Amino acid sequence: MGKATGVGSIVVGVIMVLLGIGAFFSGEAASETSQGKMVVGFIIILGLAAIYGGVTANQKAATQAKQAQQATQATQFPQATQYRQTMEPPPPPPDAVATGFCPYCGRGIQADFVVCPFCGKSTKSICPKCGKQVQKDFVACPYCGTVLKSA
Repeated sequence: MGKATGVGSIVVGVIMVLLGIGAFFSGEAASETSQGKMVVGFIIILGLAAIYGGVTANQKAATQAKQAQQATQATQFPQATQYRQTMEPPPPPPDAVATGFCPYCGRGIQADFVVCPFCGKSTKSICPKCGKQVQKDFVACPYCGTVLKSA
């Protein structure tokens, strides 16, 4: 009912605005007097108000329909809501404070993590000479000075 009422109000409003504009520019004697201009202006304002009312009625009806659909889906498929909730990554343990970021996915991770727990990619590498763990973006090993990659 709201959608039909909204569309009807928009149509009536557009007709009123067009009639008002037509009367204003028609050159008729009635539209040339101050009283005639007030009537024409009033018709245009009423038309704009009808258009506004129709648009807001349509928006309200669409919002109510969407809310009703979501409520129906939530009651018919409660497991879908639970599934969406489980798809988010678990929060980090309280003692795990992010001290760095994964160079691939950008999420906060602990500095001593070798593999990002979110994307599964390796965040560090091993120096080929001394065997110590170094970060992937290091150009040289900080322990033995071996050049790891060209600058």
